[in-house]
Amino acid sequence: MINQDLPQVKTVKLLFVAMEEQQQAMFKMAFKMHNTTNYEVIDPASGQKPELVIVDGDNSGGMSNWHKAKGDYPGSIVVYFSKSPPSITAPYLSKPIKFDTLFLSLRNLLQGNGVWVVHGGQQVQREPVQTATAHTAHQQHTAKSNEVLIPRFDPNVGVLGAFRKSIQQHHNSVIMIDGKPVLAVFPAIQRVWVAVDAVQLRELCGRSNAEIAVKTIPEDSNLHERVNATITSCMWQLALWTANGRLVQPINPHTVFRLKTWPNLTRLTALPESMRLSAFLTKTPVSLNTLYKLMPLEMADILNYIAATYLTDYLEITQQVQETASSTHTATQTTSVEARREQPQAQRQVEQPKSGGGLLSRFMKKLLNK
Repeated sequence: MINQDLPQVKTVKLLFVAMEEQQQAMFKMAFKMHNTTNYEVIDPASGQKPELVIVDGDNSGGMSNWHKAKGDYPGSIVVYFSKSPPSITAPYLSKPIKFDTLFLSLRNLLQGNGVWVVHGGQQVQREPVQTATAHTAHQQHTAKSNEVLIPRFDPNVGVLGAFRKSIQQHHNSVIMIDGKPVLAVFPAIQRVWVAVDAVQLRELCGRSNAEIAVKTIPEDSNLHERVNATITSCMWQLALWTANGRLVQPINPHTVFRLKTWPNLTRLTALPESMRLSAFLTKTPVSLNTLYKLMPLEMADILNYIAATYLTDYLEITQQVQETASSTHTATQTTSVEARREQPQAQRQVEQPKSGGGLLSRFMKKLLNK
């Protein structure tokens, strides 16, 4: 029986072609250190169909091997793996492999990105599609800074802000928009009456100019008999609809946070990748910058999850790091997050071990049976 509390790990079947055992060992060592996707290296004789085929273009017959693999594995993504780009249009993975960027590169290749394009003898690298485009119209990619700009929102305004203030009161209250009741809040019993349907409430969460009024409910009112949601489930839902792919304040890309406890995901609105994020964040305090680099997830899913867990008090800030002036854009209500691109100064290359007695060198020699 599958334990529903454990995140399901995607398995990708991968095949190496014309690759030396030493190079394959480096890949396999990297795969053992990666736990968000299971890369299963298959044997050509197994009859299994690989999703990804990596052809070593630096060995003899490199280009011929790539063309042959294209014919042998139709429907698979056949990657040209070499020190220099190919002379044809092909998915391309450069040597040497790097721990910091390998899995993002593999994911981009699986999504049809990372293709080296040749136009009339001119070679142009097609940039990988950034996974952080939750709302493309609001997000800009800056080649100079290798950053992704994402919008932010203030949880203290709008319907969400009124709801947050109401649950902190010692009396029952009703939130009115345009003179009509939307939410009736009963803090003592931790319950809410949602007076509108889901479509209306979602639309109201996105309005920034709504006329909101909060009125106290008389003690002799029987409105509490209409409650149909808990405060936690209502807050979770309002957070998701208000966030809508935006970063909740006061969290910024450098803020370090973690989960206090695992949210009861069986009673809250389903959220993509919530299981995987919960499993990670209950064990590891992390910043958004680091989380985005480590987890191959959509930025929108990460930001919605952060908003929902933070506003329901599942997520706690363990270190609030102030943003620099260059990474904050107050006028456009955005904040910059480091994109998943190669950062030369921070890369750790997985190259053949050099002579010497270092720990990594000894480990690699043992791994390669030297």
